[in-house]
Amino acid sequence: MKSTYKLTVLLIISMLGTFSNGQPIAGIPDTSAYKSDTTERPANKYDFFASEELLEMTLCFDIREFIKSKYNPEYCDARITIRINESDSITQDIKLKARGEMRREYCYFPPVMLKFKGDDNESEMTLGKGTLKLVTHCNPSDMFESYLFKEYLTYRLFNLVTPYSFKTRLVKINYVDINKAKNAFTAYGFLIENEDQLAGRNNAVILNNTALTQKQMNTEDMARVAVFNYMIGNTDWAVPSQHNIKIMKTLEVPSDRGIPVAYDFDYSGLVNTVYSTPCEELPIKIVTERYYQGLCFSDEELQPVIEEFAGKQEQILGTIDNFEYLSKGDKKQVESFINSFYKLYKNQKYLLSDLNRTCKRF
Repeated sequence: MKSTYKLTVLLIISMLGTFSNGQPIAGIPDTSAYKSDTTERPANKYDFFASEELLEMTLCFDIREFIKSKYNPEYCDARITIRINESDSITQDIKLKARGEMRREYCYFPPVMLKFKGDDNESEMTLGKGTLKLVTHCNPSDMFESYLFKEYLTYRLFNLVTPYSFKTRLVKINYVDINKAKNAFTAYGFLIENEDQLAGRNNAVILNNTALTQKQMNTEDMARVAVFNYMIGNTDWAVPSQHNIKIMKTLEVPSDRGIPVAYDFDYSGLVNTVYSTPCEELPIKIVTERYYQGLCFSDEELQPVIEEFAGKQEQILGTIDNFEYLSKGDKKQVESFINSFYKLYKNQKYLLSDLNRTCKRF
């Protein structure tokens, strides 16, 4: 059984209205009796996210056909080789396809979904079973490589803010065309943890209900996500429709609230891609202009979260400074953007006022 929790009665529950005083909120199922079947990863299954070191891998497939079919993607055969160390590697047959909505249209080489078939051989290390997202370089230029590094770094910063965040792994990929050797090339990318793995390590389940709103999320977790997106200048997210948001429900304690998990940060001001633009409905014109899209929390609810971010300033800036793959110029730009957020802490009343100015009152 996957960690994703599906109940056909969700739609019926969602029509019953919203309850308070400990009663279940519409659309959030009771999981008190649910037992997660997620177990520890078997010793012979390779854990992609056990290390933050650069991972080297090779993908062999029909590159020309992959690019040609990106608008109507279907899984195609491929072979992956993961380099574990100087002398050991794992090679396995997999399937892959192009993924992503906007980036499939915009990118010459779009993001990839890797699908692992699994292997029952208990005597050898295998790559397991399931899917992993691979974020690619998009287009072959230094500028797009910089975007990739900055988006990967943004995921790392979000990991510092909350454990309810996707793990990632930076990879150096040798792409080998099975038909034309001259089409081979090497580029950086990064892998994103599967949502079932995310839920499993947090003893939670994923809720697939696009009718949920910010009001039905845990207050502190919702505030963290909203403030983090404000800090990085990201307005490309929404809890309703689950746009660049996954929603979890913890199994550890009884709760009628969801936990939002943000992802996909290429439209943020921190990454600042050439193709990123704010939604036309927003009053901002460029993504580097911050605009808060969280709920209107009380100062008492928001203040502890604000203090958390203040306490993480040194760790966040240190992570940026220690990230070796950004050029000096890009690193300076990222640090400057984050510092412009922390300058607001010199007058926290102004920061709270700015958040309250655009917050959602629904």
